[in-house]
Amino acid sequence: MGYKHEILDAIKKNNLKVDTDKILLAYEFAKECHVGQFRKSGDEYIIHPIEVSKILINMKMDTDTIVAGILHDIVEDTLITVSDIEYNFGNSVAKLVDGVTKLSVLPKGTKKQHENIRKMIVAMAQDIRVVIIKLADRLHNMRTLKYMPAHKQERISRETLEIFAPLAHRLGMAMIKCELEDLSLYYLEPEIYRELVKLINSKKAEREKYTEATKKEIEKFLLENNIKGEVSGRPKHFYSIYKKMYEKGKEFDEIYDLIALRIIVETEGECYNVLGVLHGNYKPVPGRFKDYIAVPKSNGYQSIHTTIVGPQGKFIEVQIRTEEMHGIAEEGVAAHWSYKERGKVTKKDHVYSWLRQILEWQQEADNSEEFVKTVTGDILHETVFVFSPKGDVVELAYGATPLDFAFHIHTEIGLKCVGAKINDRIVPIDYKLQNGDKVEVITSRNAKGPGNDWLDIVVTQSAKSKIRKWIKDKKFDENVKLGKEIMEKELSKFGVSIKEFEASEITLKYIEKQNMQSKEDLYFRLSQNRIKAEALAGRFKPEVVKELNFDDIGERKKPKSRKKNDYGVVIDGLDNTLIRFAKCCTPLPGDEIGGYITKGAGIAVHRKDCKNYQGMIKSDPPREIDVKWDEDVFAKKLNKYQFNFNVFVVERPNMLMDIATIIANHKINVIGVNSNLIVKGLDRYMNLKFTIEISEKDEYEKLLKHLSGIKDIIEIQR
Repeated sequence: MGYKHEILDAIKKNNLKVDTDKILLAYEFAKECHVGQFRKSGDEYIIHPIEVSKILINMKMDTDTIVAGILHDIVEDTLITVSDIEYNFGNSVAKLVDGVTKLSVLPKGTKKQHENIRKMIVAMAQDIRVVIIKLADRLHNMRTLKYMPAHKQERISRETLEIFAPLAHRLGMAMIKCELEDLSLYYLEPEIYRELVKLINSKKAEREKYTEATKKEIEKFLLENNIKGEVSGRPKHFYSIYKKMYEKGKEFDEIYDLIALRIIVETEGECYNVLGVLHGNYKPVPGRFKDYIAVPKSNGYQSIHTTIVGPQGKFIEVQIRTEEMHGIAEEGVAAHWSYKERGKVTKKDHVYSWLRQILEWQQEADNSEEFVKTVTGDILHETVFVFSPKGDVVELAYGATPLDFAFHIHTEIGLKCVGAKINDRIVPIDYKLQNGDKVEVITSRNAKGPGNDWLDIVVTQSAKSKIRKWIKDKKFDENVKLGKEIMEKELSKFGVSIKEFEASEITLKYIEKQNMQSKEDLYFRLSQNRIKAEALAGRFKPEVVKELNFDDIGERKKPKSRKKNDYGVVIDGLDNTLIRFAKCCTPLPGDEIGGYITKGAGIAVHRKDCKNYQGMIKSDPPREIDVKWDEDVFAKKLNKYQFNFNVFVVERPNMLMDIATIIANHKINVIGVNSNLIVKGLDRYMNLKFTIEISEKDEYEKLLKHLSGIKDIIEIQR
């Protein structure tokens, strides 16, 4: 078979200085290991590792990366172990294969989890080359996806689009990113993909002729200015055109980069000279100029972008860059291996985010292993990625413990934590979490809670803050208990019980005068000796009580009778109180309601099932107050109440009129309508928010019943 020659031809074509003997040995080893195994296409399995190695060769990767690419599936699919690979090919290759094997099964993530999964892939790899091999593996799998069942094609394509293509972008690997996106689009939106191909090909010959003529004209201008540059047409990226047409709502003719040129020169200074030549001979399009050389993108991308008005008034997008910038733009981090070999590395080079110093490290590192350690060291010392029992990815600070994880999940889980299981094995709570650990927190209702030693165990600030608050609150409770005991002892001298003391008007007036929030504050101050218990108890001497004209030291003013107000709401014990109905849940007569005493804005009336209300009461229980609907006002329907509800619909003509007509038929007054257009691919939806005036919940129920019958209404929510 000619598989061996394919590898050698690819190496020769890319002028790679690699150990061909080691690479061919890996090929023979893999061929023997995979004998009898076949792909879904019916081809021998060995074809996949060969194609992956060819992708890596075209990226100009080093010997060990190419060898690991050939061997990447062996540990997972055969009886060969990592130790066997280390014995035959060395420690470096073994680590790369082991890294790829560990990334073979991805956790099931939601959209919110995808960025964490991408970070976890990088962190778990411990060598950026593992991620490059994984991307090459995914690229060849996408190229052969047609042999998979339809449901797997969709799942794998979506995973590729949401995890692997952004990962390639993060590593600055534009060629890999674009092909992954185009292949994903082909399987996720086949009709749209075919339509794009048809649109692009419809005027392909005319566009190519125009591009060639413009290219020759620009080459002539460069020659006249003694600039040596290579002018070429830029390949089309279907997914980027799709995004502009279907997500930004642009017409095909409005997309500038259908006619696109790239100019590659030798130096950075010449890039700006070329820009001057272009703008001197063509009119630039305002707002279409970007200098990514002076300010590179976070993934290391550098180029000058400008759009000019070419012959016949057509827009032409032009990219200007050096050969080195072009390599980094197309291959990203993979390009740095080849640039190291060519000795073109300088300290001024910009590289993406956490690899910003990679070129400098390449020069300083004595060997490949030292270089890899230096590159990935910062990543591994910033964050750690672990799994919850459900498979969610959780990102924590490096050095985090199961306690940090517990407090990250929920404060109560952290406070009740008594231990943890890591990968189904019990560990102490000060265990340092490792990338890929599955963490299960063990809790107990009888847990004694945090101690000061917990502050030395956790590393995240959030966990430290929650522990400090709990310790502070616990001390507060203990001091309240102490203060109560002190007061009870002093009161016993005058035959007064603690219950009589708490109910007395004397005590209530004293708490109010001293601007204290509750009797607990009073007891706390007593425990701290900020209030003298003897002096306060002295107010309950019989002669003092008589002097204050109280017949009974336990007497309180009778509570005010329940009063009602113009809103049709009865509030326990309060009169002439400012109230308002909460806009978050817009309660109506018929709803179960509760009150919340706000700071300076009276009483807010909520539905009792309102999440905002439940959260406020949980955080500050003393502010809860009993309220209920006044039956007389309710029965007579004297009041009208503002009420909000949302209608989610398919966008079509007269939809709003149909809804408004039914509301009018119910003789309901509409105060306001807000609309929001939502575009998902080719589908268009509207979210309509109505504010109306009604007397009770039953009116809304009847309206809801009739609105539900309208065609194209998807959902109605309060």
